[in-house]
Amino acid sequence: MKRLILFLGLILLGAMVFAQSTARTALQRTLPKGVTYLKYSCAAADTAGTGQDTLYFEIMSNKNCPLNCNARVEATRTGTSEDYEIRLQGKVFENDSWTSLVDSTAQTASLSLYHPDVQVDKAQAGSTNSFYRYFRILIGTDGTCGAADKLTINYVIFKLYER
Repeated sequence: MKRLILFLGLILLGAMVFAQSTARTALQRTLPKGVTYLKYSCAAADTAGTGQDTLYFEIMSNKNCPLNCNARVEATRTGTSEDYEIRLQGKVFENDSWTSLVDSTAQTASLSLYHPDVQVDKAQAGSTNSFYRYFRILIGTDGTCGAADKLTINYVIFKLYER
């Protein structure tokens, strides 16, 4: 009886391990000084679906001026049941929490994410808007993705506009 309970416990533990959501940072790069454009060619492992729930593509702008960030995700879809969330997020300091700049859920194909333009006067006085140095694209599922459904990321493109 003890062996049966131990065996069933191991099976349950194994099922819980395989049911856990997984996340992976596919890109983490600091842009060189003067660079405002990055087109990242993704690897075969850069796929959201049953294998991994969430992918992150992160850049640090390395700029000393306010920025506007636009991003594009070029993807190929397999299956039809899952809706994917694709978000552009930003933060000011390395240890800050990510703030969503553009949220786009129920996506099934390639997508452009345009961070809204922020009005800034000459001295930036009185501005309550945050100016971000770190940007990332989050691509994820809700964790209930069907076995045949996946979103393969081909390219992730960041374009920064200095203001």
